[in-house]
Amino acid sequence: MLREGESLGEAGKTKIIAIILVLIIIAGIGAGIYYYFVARPKPLKLLLTYNVSDPDERKVAEILKVTWAELGIDLETRGMEWDAQWELAKADPLKAQDVFVFYWWPTILSAYDYLFNMFHSEEEILFNLCYYNNSEFDELIDEAFALEGANRTKALELYEEAQTILMEDCPAICFYDLKNIHIIRKGIKGYADNPAYPHVVFWYELQPPTDSENDTFVEAWDSIIFTTCDPSESFSNEIIVMHSMYETLLRYLPNGTIVGVLATNWTVSEDGKTWTFWLRKDVKFHDGTPFNATAVKFSIERTIDMGMGAAFIWDSVDQIITFDDNPYKVQFKLKYPAPLDTIACSSYGAFIFSPSLAKQGNNTQIWQWLNEGVFKGSPPYSYGTGPYYLYDWKPGEYAIFKKFDDYWGGWDGPHYEMIIVKYVAEPTTRKQGIIGEEYDWTLGLPLEELDDVDASGVAVVVATPSYQNLLGLLNTRKPPLDNKLVRQALAYATPYEQIINEVMLGKYAVKSVGPVPRGIFGFSENIPQYEFNLTKAAELFEQAGIKTPKSAATIMADIVSLIPCFLAIAFSPIPVRKRGVDEWDSEAI
Repeated sequence: MLREGESLGEAGKTKIIAIILVLIIIAGIGAGIYYYFVARPKPLKLLLTYNVSDPDERKVAEILKVTWAELGIDLETRGMEWDAQWELAKADPLKAQDVFVFYWWPTILSAYDYLFNMFHSEEEILFNLCYYNNSEFDELIDEAFALEGANRTKALELYEEAQTILMEDCPAICFYDLKNIHIIRKGIKGYADNPAYPHVVFWYELQPPTDSENDTFVEAWDSIIFTTCDPSESFSNEIIVMHSMYETLLRYLPNGTIVGVLATNWTVSEDGKTWTFWLRKDVKFHDGTPFNATAVKFSIERTIDMGMGAAFIWDSVDQIITFDDNPYKVQFKLKYPAPLDTIACSSYGAFIFSPSLAKQGNNTQIWQWLNEGVFKGSPPYSYGTGPYYLYDWKPGEYAIFKKFDDYWGGWDGPHYEMIIVKYVAEPTTRKQGIIGEEYDWTLGLPLEELDDVDASGVAVVVATPSYQNLLGLLNTRKPPLDNKLVRQALAYATPYEQIINEVMLGKYAVKSVGPVPRGIFGFSENIPQYEFNLTKAAELFEQAGIKTPKSAATIMADIVSLIPCFLAIAFSPIPVRKRGVDEWDSEAI
């Protein structure tokens, strides 16, 4: 205590200031600790699953984990085998993952494929793994699909309206549209990566280098080639070889044009419910059976009856009619209007095969023959009209194909006599094989190594648009994602450009504009989009009543930011009242 007439000494003043400052800091740290461990909101815990074998999906998950943590979200990222994460999603929506990250590519080359499979209401869960249910949306896309064959302008308007509703409801995060990337030996001509059939090499179109006598084309794949040899069941990697073994009525070109393959002409009735196809003559199957309308009817009816793979594409078909007076004419009567020309181009489920298979028995017996019995005899081991037939197959290792001499397209000009497709699991082995000229074609190398391949002078890296995109389906049945505002917040909290730059090196993908990729009929630039905006995301969380905690680092940063204020208070003039003096005198300190 000061005596009358004395002022506080410098040492004493410093001591008091220090004590005050320490007390303030202790109080601030204590308040921060109390908030962090007791009072602060608990983190929002979410589970994200991705395909454990896909490095791109893993990287996307890692970026989201870090970014969403800034909003107080504790995101568990779990790599799983595809079937395992699919089963988790189908079992019980309330116990399923919150975010399901995966790639999608179409079976039917239409916006309907994306919008129906992933977002149309389902009684039994299949691919609508966000469990979205909106009758207005369903009606719009169903009507659009029905009009595709007869009124594409109106169909496009309906698809745009449906996608506007979808983006507002936000049952999915649309990350990016992928580019098809393949590596091919220099000098090989005729290869075009058709986005409608991702990574399908149409071998018939390939031309060996002019300075080479090599008549064998070797592909190195990063996955198992066959899971089935039955074209009615196929819905997996078989696509890479099936399109050279088996053919479809029509084919979808990269520019969006539909051209005839086994059909030469086709018409549709005004009501969109009757489609007539005129077929190519003088075509043989690998077993020597002539191709005609009977084969078309047999093939598609068997695929429908089996109900496996992509059989759903023929749901609109009510009846297939052949004509005794014209074996090269076939007519489809539909239950409802549908774009059968697009369906007939499908990458799966539209293959035509020899009706001679009927002699093997019922559908199951035919399946057993194609996958087992046929290999007990002599090649060919396939029953298509394609330019190459299956000559040899060692499951899990390789498949060998040979030129079908009686192919209807003829063999003028340079062609490969033999195709070998190998399963080569290790990326390093595939890279060394393509540079070492052991392989002619490969894919699936780490993106960071593609420049090395380009620089080798032996092979080139080609990146072209695809109809494949990466999505994060959001669980609309499980709290808190059953709240639209929370889903929108996650969409705004997604750093799209960072993901494209870090995961796809800024050049192997483009930001998605909704769930339908560019180039597919039904795509629209006019639908609303989400951009990265953490401030907007935080506002939406607040509107939804979701309080997310600050991180420990943020709390400490807040405390540190207040220290200058503490110092200003501590070092501000402290007035001292002198005994006998009636006013405050700050100069005495």
